[in-house]
Amino acid sequence: MVVQGPEVDVVATTDESTLIAGEAKFTNTPLGYDGLAGLEDDVPYIDWTPPGGDEPTYEFALFSRSGFKRSVEEAADEREDLRLFDLSDIVAVLESGTDQ
Repeated sequence: MVVQGPEVDVVATTDESTLIAGEAKFTNTPLGYDGLAGLEDDVPYIDWTPPGGDEPTYEFALFSRSGFKRSVEEAADEREDLRLFDLSDIVAVLESGTDQ
């Protein structure tokens, strides 16, 4: 039996108190709400404290080769802390050669 611990694919600071955490899936099926829920469950395991010693603020990014299920799209429409990126978004950034 293999026991897998928390896994976060993308982690970066956006300012002195905010950490962006991301999940990337390269599957043939759209990413469902379980991907977001798993990411939210794993974020507390990231060992990071902002320089001021306060609790970090989290933002979330989901990356999916095959798009997203409706539940995730609806969550992104309702939340300011969640952004979705599909394969066309990633290719567009790579082809432009600029940061977006």
